[in-house]
Amino acid sequence: MNLSPQSQLIKRNIEQFDNGNWLIINPDDAGLFSLLSAVQLTVLHQYFDVFSQAGGTTSAITFDSRDIVADSSNLCVERTNGLHTHVFAPYLSAVQTSDVLIFMPKSKAHLSMLIHMAAALCGNGCRVHVVGENKGGIKSAGKVLKPLGDVSKVDSARHCSWLTCDVTAAPAQFDINHWSAIDTYTHNGHQWQVYSLPGVFSHSELDHGTAMLLNKLPSTLSGKVLDFACGAGVIASYLQTLDCKASFELLDVSALALWSSAQTLALNNCQGIIIAADTLQGVETRYKTIVTNPPFHTGVKTDYRITREFINTAKQHLISKGKLFLVANRFLPYSELLEEQFAQPAMLAQDNRFAVYFVQS
Repeated sequence: MNLSPQSQLIKRNIEQFDNGNWLIINPDDAGLFSLLSAVQLTVLHQYFDVFSQAGGTTSAITFDSRDIVADSSNLCVERTNGLHTHVFAPYLSAVQTSDVLIFMPKSKAHLSMLIHMAAALCGNGCRVHVVGENKGGIKSAGKVLKPLGDVSKVDSARHCSWLTCDVTAAPAQFDINHWSAIDTYTHNGHQWQVYSLPGVFSHSELDHGTAMLLNKLPSTLSGKVLDFACGAGVIASYLQTLDCKASFELLDVSALALWSSAQTLALNNCQGIIIAADTLQGVETRYKTIVTNPPFHTGVKTDYRITREFINTAKQHLISKGKLFLVANRFLPYSELLEEQFAQPAMLAQDNRFAVYFVQS
């Protein structure tokens, strides 16, 4: 079994799970759960890839953005696997727990949000734990935990550390909207609002690559359009507020991104279909246009698996003469990947950092 370094550290300390009611947040590999098969657990997944592996589902899951805004529980999917309850959601508002174990996220603001949610869920007298790679900033977790109670180190190994906080100053409640940012974006003289959360790509600012892509997207798009790796819904909301007549579907692996996208659409009096999926796995729709600023970072490492898999399968999700617009950092080998799947990829724009590519099926 190939376990992540964090899961290997947990394996070294498996006796920690002999007592208490445990909630695990954002585990980074599903292999962990075979180690804990005899332990009753609740697991919050904010990322659909590990949720689908652990919960035994490969199908993409669709939501109406209006339903999510009306009731947050509509962006919540639950699967039971043995003694484990796996929940895909942006957050939890209630769960019976004495111990919450958080896998260290890349963003410190995301970590702070998760720690405060965890402390509110378990309350005083309980424990909040954080496990993460040393080079991923685990030492900073101690500073975030300290105002909530006494912090100690359980163990260090595999270039990782496990910190524990005995909570004595838990917040009374957790409101995800207190962690959000609502910003007015301006591009080419056009303004629209964007709702975003920590951990969501381009939080509180218009990414330079996305701006380049927007410059090349026609406002006359029609038919079904997919915003792949949608983040906070910047691209789809921009086009809809330009009175684009297309119908939009927004896909991301992150529940926080999908939540943000639904709120962004609502702020701009727009709507769309929200899709939780790992790449295009389990997506059956074919689109007239796909637009994307795809991710290439996983944790602290460079990883373009998601975009490679996306490019390898995008053609089968486009109708005849369907169009794909993609922006990416120039140093990434996406031009070559596109040439393997499509005839005559075109570069619509480039600068010293980004390039915008166009292909047609």
